[in-house]
Amino acid sequence: MHKLSACRHTAAIVLCCLFALLIEVEEAVCLNSPAEYMQSAVEEMMAILQDDQLKLPENSQYRRKLILTVIRHHFDFKEMSKLTLGPHWKRITATDQEQFVELFSQLIETAYVNKIEAYSDERIIFLKESVRQNKSLVPTLIKHNQLDIPISYKLYMARDRWRIYDVVIEGVSLVQNYRSQFNSIIMKEHYAGLVKRLDEKLKNPAEGH
Repeated sequence: MHKLSACRHTAAIVLCCLFALLIEVEEAVCLNSPAEYMQSAVEEMMAILQDDQLKLPENSQYRRKLILTVIRHHFDFKEMSKLTLGPHWKRITATDQEQFVELFSQLIETAYVNKIEAYSDERIIFLKESVRQNKSLVPTLIKHNQLDIPISYKLYMARDRWRIYDVVIEGVSLVQNYRSQFNSIIMKEHYAGLVKRLDEKLKNPAEGH
């Protein structure tokens, strides 16, 4: 039986993207560059995580809502959904596409939001970005204990701002990882089978990712 799982070091995906205690920029970045955009995302998340009032137990739900809002602002879940489903995307109805985007975004958010709230002293180093037309790759290193975890972010320019559409962890693409899993399920259980599995996964997040 297939299980929905994420890439190795998945806990570091959103950690690296949206927060860190110390940011070191290897080279200066120009205004509105992808690397600068990522730094802005980090600062936005840090403002939430370090707010003393939001740390109070009675504000936990509101705090989580703010975290989810930031994630959805910076990640393009529709583009990620299209890439993840591949050719199957065009074979489902517009209503099904909308439903899948919501399910997929919930899957990612549910998998990582607890990790975001429980972050420690991970440190992120931004390396030199590469830009080609409206797409960019922002490589980074996560400093975790004695480990250097390479994580790269794929972004594209949409409506005059950068948005994340994939994360590559130690050479493994998040989108391609899910695409392989989802395609295998669809080939055996059809699209309806995938939706059923996603629903079950979201209802039982403690089973693992």
